[in-house]
Amino acid sequence: MTAWTVMLRGIRHRAGRSFVVFLLAVTATTAAVLAPTYSRAAQQSVLTDGLSAASTDATGLTVGAKGTGDSAAFMDLAEIRLAMNTALDKDKLLADRLDLPVAAVDTEVTFDGTGAKLAYRDNACTRLDIDGDCPDGPGQIAVSKRTAADRKLKQGDDLTLHLGPAGAGRDKTFRITGLYSPKDADAAYWGRTAYFSAGTGGAGEHVDSLFTMTEEDVRADAAATVSARLEYPLRPHLVHLDDVAGLRDGLQFLGDRLRGQELEVTTTLPAVLRDIDADQRAIARTAPVVAVPLLLLCWFVLFLLVASLTEERAPEIALAKLRGYPAGRAARFGLGEVLLLTAAAVPVGIVAGLVLVQVAAGAVLAPGVGVEVRWPVFAAAGIAFAAGLVAAVLAGRQTLARPVLGLLRRVPERGGRRAGVAEGIVVALAAASLIAAVSDRGSPLALLAPPLLAVVVGVAADRRLSLWSAARLRIVRRRGRIVPLLSAAQLSRRPAGQRLVVVVTVAVALLSFAATAWDVAATARRDTAEDSVGAQRVLTVNAQHPAALAEAVTKADPGGHAMAVVRASQRFDNSPVELLGVQADRLAGAAVWRGHSREQVAEIAGRLHPAAPDPLRLGKDLGAQVSVDTLPAKPALRLAAIVADPGQPPRTVTLGPLAKGTRTYHAVLSGCVTECRLVGLAVGRAAGGSDPFTVTVAVRALSTDAGPLAPGFDLAGRWQARPGTGSTKVTVHAGAALGVDVSGSDPADAVVEHVDTPEALPAVLAGGAPTDDARAATFALPGFSEQPQPFTVAARTDSLPRGGRHGVLFDLDYATRMAERSASLTDNGGLRYEVWAGTGAPADLDQRLAAAGVQVLASETIDGYRDRLARRAPALGLWLYLLAGAAATLLAIGVVLLTAYVGVRARLYELAALRVAGVRAGQLRRAVFREYRALLGLPFLVGLAAGVAGAFVMLPGMPLVTVDEPTGSFAFEPGMGALPAAVAVMVAGLLLTVLVVLRLLGRATPLRLKDGAQ
Repeated sequence: MTAWTVMLRGIRHRAGRSFVVFLLAVTATTAAVLAPTYSRAAQQSVLTDGLSAASTDATGLTVGAKGTGDSAAFMDLAEIRLAMNTALDKDKLLADRLDLPVAAVDTEVTFDGTGAKLAYRDNACTRLDIDGDCPDGPGQIAVSKRTAADRKLKQGDDLTLHLGPAGAGRDKTFRITGLYSPKDADAAYWGRTAYFSAGTGGAGEHVDSLFTMTEEDVRADAAATVSARLEYPLRPHLVHLDDVAGLRDGLQFLGDRLRGQELEVTTTLPAVLRDIDADQRAIARTAPVVAVPLLLLCWFVLFLLVASLTEERAPEIALAKLRGYPAGRAARFGLGEVLLLTAAAVPVGIVAGLVLVQVAAGAVLAPGVGVEVRWPVFAAAGIAFAAGLVAAVLAGRQTLARPVLGLLRRVPERGGRRAGVAEGIVVALAAASLIAAVSDRGSPLALLAPPLLAVVVGVAADRRLSLWSAARLRIVRRRGRIVPLLSAAQLSRRPAGQRLVVVVTVAVALLSFAATAWDVAATARRDTAEDSVGAQRVLTVNAQHPAALAEAVTKADPGGHAMAVVRASQRFDNSPVELLGVQADRLAGAAVWRGHSREQVAEIAGRLHPAAPDPLRLGKDLGAQVSVDTLPAKPALRLAAIVADPGQPPRTVTLGPLAKGTRTYHAVLSGCVTECRLVGLAVGRAAGGSDPFTVTVAVRALSTDAGPLAPGFDLAGRWQARPGTGSTKVTVHAGAALGVDVSGSDPADAVVEHVDTPEALPAVLAGGAPTDDARAATFALPGFSEQPQPFTVAARTDSLPRGGRHGVLFDLDYATRMAERSASLTDNGGLRYEVWAGTGAPADLDQRLAAAGVQVLASETIDGYRDRLARRAPALGLWLYLLAGAAATLLAIGVVLLTAYVGVRARLYELAALRVAGVRAGQLRRAVFREYRALLGLPFLVGLAAGVAGAFVMLPGMPLVTVDEPTGSFAFEPGMGALPAAVAVMVAGLLLTVLVVLRLLGRATPLRLKDGAQ
């Protein structure tokens, strides 16, 4: 009979035990390949998700030029395409990952004092709903329906456009062949160009783009500034981890090649890849650290497995030695079965690991991401197998080296000094690692702290159980209680069984730490999403100015569940301060403000918009009834009005030269396309100079074409002198008529302003006040203009929705009125426009806004943001920890079963003998149950406490939401989550294991004693 035959027959003879050994070996191999496989898939997921989540503008590639007739912008698009194709032929990697380009040419034109964009774009007619014909011939254009309605244009009309700069260029007449509306103004097809950004206003009025399908029409004048380009979208699903370096190099080389042809390559893809790199590096750091405790646990399980099996076969090894087997052959005889089972488990474990990661990828990773079978997978499996061989040699060495009489002992040897020394070494190493981790909780070593803590408490629980069972045995001997006596005897004389405590403790601690961390991270992700988004849905939009956006939102959602938001950023003490102007009356219905109820938000909104006079709205003209009693001979003086059109800078409109007596001064307001606002009145020199003068005027009434105004002359403080009038002294007297005394020599006008805002803008402040005193109740900061505006703190908070921990929230209407006294908001590039929508906002809000002339650039939701956070590096690392905890739990259950199977024949013999001695079967079952209750219950409770405690100690210093941002303080909300599910699964698994053991030991019948069979 060959050695292989003996091993195979032995495996078959001990089928149940062999199956458990095989499963444990499979689980160990699966755990080994889990880290490299999952790490690779998670990194690919971060790459795919990051590229997909980024806008097409951010990841795409634009090749072209901008300039006049002597530049590459006047090249035919076919020439640019040929140059690009020639360059891409040398870089197949980049070429395969770029989609088909969209060609575009456009230039700015004017007609009737209105600006527009004359644009050519490939196949634009297929993206437009056109009433009429596509302008596919020279000299033909399509005009938007909105522009046609505003300008009273129709199909078939001729429209003369001026191409090139004012005072130069040329006029060209086009025939309107159709009226269009975009099918989807937010589609990626339109790129980053704002084609549909019509808006009303004064100077700088702009209408929707005029489309032509003839690119030569756009280049009709060489003096015009033309932008010609090819826009290549990226195909993110084709970009793999191994492609990233090649893409970076390819973009660099492409730019160098085309620069010689005066073509510019524009892309932000390298910046997007840099942001993704941070998450990928975090996963690369996390995966090995998470794998270390699991692999050590696997190695320890294999060690216990071989030690237990070798100990079980000690009598057979003794017989082999008695028959003259040499030491090497006896060792092969004793270890052959387990090594064969371990080797057979390697391919199964690899497949199981790949399948497990594939299932996890389908559940939590980006769509389309799966496992990659690469050399690290097989290397990890090989390392696991090599570790198993080392464990086998170390575990079997002590048993194989014992003499024959020692091998024939039925009672297992007690752990000696060497076990205590080993435990001491483990505890010392664990303590040292814990101290290092606690000193730097933000390092990857922090992830090792929970399992190391579990090792320490597991060893302590093991020693405690050993001491407790020995003491318990002495007590129950004197009392003569059979059930406690049997369980204590088994616990005190089974060191291998007691070592289960360490395995179960570590496994439970791993899973409970992972589950607790997951629950805390899920709460943190939800809170971060609410804080970062600020509303259930946030639309990033283009708008002409704040007032236009507010008007469009009010029209699109009369119910008040959406609000206009204008944002700006300022710096104080080298730190950013976020400014948020909101429609205060809509704040409660639109914003999600964590920690604040709707009623609290409404109360805060009321503070942001205290009562103030209505602005003085003007129509087509302005009249002022003014009395002048005395007038200096020199200099000649005039009366003027300071008028502001929404979004435009204030302008001075002369009402007429001042004259003695009472008269009505009048001016036509030709520049007011919509209602202008009267900012103030001014008295100044008609022809300049610096001669001193003194004058007193009494403004008795103001009127516009719609009728008399209500200026509130009789209300103190309604009209105030503008500060900063130099040497001129201005005094204002309230009464039936507004008295204004002016004296001085300053050449600037003396201005009195109508006060239609609070003196200081009420604001909710997050963080310290942007002034020397962080607790100050007032401060000055540029709001929507370059001039500092006064603010008063109406409320303080830890964090603002979508504004962070250092920001200022205030009323948009008042802030706009303040800014329009001195600045233009239409051309303020620092303003960012958004629309926040609550749950009650119309589902088609974006379409309603587009119809009102507001272009929607992007849309974001709390749920979508939270889903993206769940696919960032910290969350994916926690998923690996959950998988590791689950694998550790399976290992622990397998070890419990293996311990029950190893030596089961001897155990059944003992129980059968006790049955014959008069011990009832029920007492034996209770004794076994009591034994396993202590053997598993103690490590379960200790491991659960260690895992949860480790989580609360380590999580504040660990990034749970985004990379390199430790959680700090966190909230743990008891309830249905990963931790209760993990506890339920562990309890169910351990109970099921105990039931299997009870069923196995239930076969202890008196027939077992026949012929001394064991």
